Amino acid sequence: MFIEPSFLSIAIAKIRGGKINNLANVNFKGYFLFIAAFLMQGFLGLLNNSDILTIKKFVSNYSYYVITLSYIMMIGASLMNVKKIYMKLFLIGIILNFIVIMANGGKMPVYFPPDLNVSEEVIEEREYDIIHTVVDENTKLVFLADIITIPKPYPLPKILSIGDVFIMAGVFMFFQKEMLSDLSQT
Repeated sequence: MFIEPSFLSIAIAKIRGGKINNLANVNFKGYFLFIAAFLMQGFLGLLNNSDILTIKKFVSNYSYYVITLSYIMMIGASLMNVKKIYMKLFLIGIILNFIVIMANGGKMPVYFPPDLNVSEEVIEEREYDIIHTVVDENTKLVFLADIITIPKPYPLPKILSIGDVFIMAGVFMFFQKEMLSDLSQT
């Protein structure tokens, strides 16, 4: 989700005269909260793939709380930097994703439209994924779920939520704003 807007924004910023070196001087409060939140979610996914029953049971019992804590940490870090336009976009995206995830038991619902020709194996993988679940008749707030499809022939096909779109816009704006910043004014 971050790859495309990052590379596109860096390329556009370079064309506009931006400097990658400016990124080393970004003042970003609470960045460690984002890092910790991403690590928590990644670690949860790794633990869920364990063959050890005790670990799988732990993940099953506590994933909701770990996901909740990780989102609270990301919201906190975004609020610490909310004066920056890109962090406002990030915050909106994170909150939208958090709302739909909390409304659906701590998992992001994913919709696989029939015309996407997704295999049953992929759908089943998502159903048992610790962070995602498949949209069904019991899904709440479907309009906030992963329902925006970017299919092949796009080289990196994916399914996004409206929250993801705001987060991607925030990533794009981050590189534009920071690479084009004049450090003598800050």
